[in-house]
Amino acid sequence: MTSERLFDQVRGELPYSLVHVPITDIREGQRINQCFLVKRKAQRSTRTGDPYLEILLADRTGTLSARAWSEATQRYASQFDEGEFVFVEGRSETYRGNLQLIVESIRRLTEAEQETGQPPGFDPALLVPTTERDVDEMWNVLLALARTVQPEPLRQLTLDLLAEHETRLKEFPAASSKHHAYLGGLLEHTLEVAEGVSTYAKGHPDLGIDHGLAVAGAILHDIGKLIEFENPVAVSYTFKGQLLGHLLLGRDMIREAAAKQAWPDPRLPDLLEHILISHHGELEYAAAMVPKTSEAIAVYHFDNLSAKLNMIRMHIAADNQPGDFTDWEPNLGRRFFKGDLRGE
Repeated sequence: MTSERLFDQVRGELPYSLVHVPITDIREGQRINQCFLVKRKAQRSTRTGDPYLEILLADRTGTLSARAWSEATQRYASQFDEGEFVFVEGRSETYRGNLQLIVESIRRLTEAEQETGQPPGFDPALLVPTTERDVDEMWNVLLALARTVQPEPLRQLTLDLLAEHETRLKEFPAASSKHHAYLGGLLEHTLEVAEGVSTYAKGHPDLGIDHGLAVAGAILHDIGKLIEFENPVAVSYTFKGQLLGHLLLGRDMIREAAAKQAWPDPRLPDLLEHILISHHGELEYAAAMVPKTSEAIAVYHFDNLSAKLNMIRMHIAADNQPGDFTDWEPNLGRRFFKGDLRGE
């Protein structure tokens, strides 16, 4: 099944089948006999040297850590790979406060099973996380923002890169985990950053932010992820992605596109490249350079804001415990208020 066909299948709101328990509804002590998407798979060893499989399973509502111990590891390790749909039998339990699945058996679904929807409950729409927003609508808004970029060579560079990579920009996640880690997540995140930068630059002209440069940088800041990642359904890193990372890969894409334009100020492509290689903000967070322009500072902060708010939203959505606050969010190191201020 191609990723394009899969993306078409997972659009829209579809009810869960009676034989599929959403990950967010799984509780401790449940028997599980259903399909999942495998996002990660790794062979590990216990302190005593016994092998086990560490697996990250997914459906449309989230992810669930799973373990297959000793005999199950030897029997099933070769029965499936990352990015495949699998049928799993096992039981859920809590370990150190986190829910996990102990796998008793796991195998990939055959093409025939995927085509016929057997075993019962298999439906890609239930298993692949995807953006809740309309992809075509987001794309049109992003194009409209790109058309506001000035000067003309910068606008053309931005539009050319969007046109060249439209299919993957609409499809790819923004990350393998943490934030916007679902189909269409890269487009959703890019639009959030670009809209935020554009609105702020226009609303505060006294700050001296060049609107065109800042918006172009926001739209293109993560474009290197299209080379850094592969397999949007279950993201993994490419060879270049492992060695260079999306900041430098994106810089190279900008440099190649910039060579096709005639620039009124030859420094402009360098200023755009600077936004890409500095948008992580600090060297300790893998920035190749700290931001040194107002435009780079703006993109860095709106990029960080979009990522953090998405992490919080997803964490709250996945939390099913009673009370006003979520359980511990390890990436951000805190619990989050999830209560309803309206008291409803």
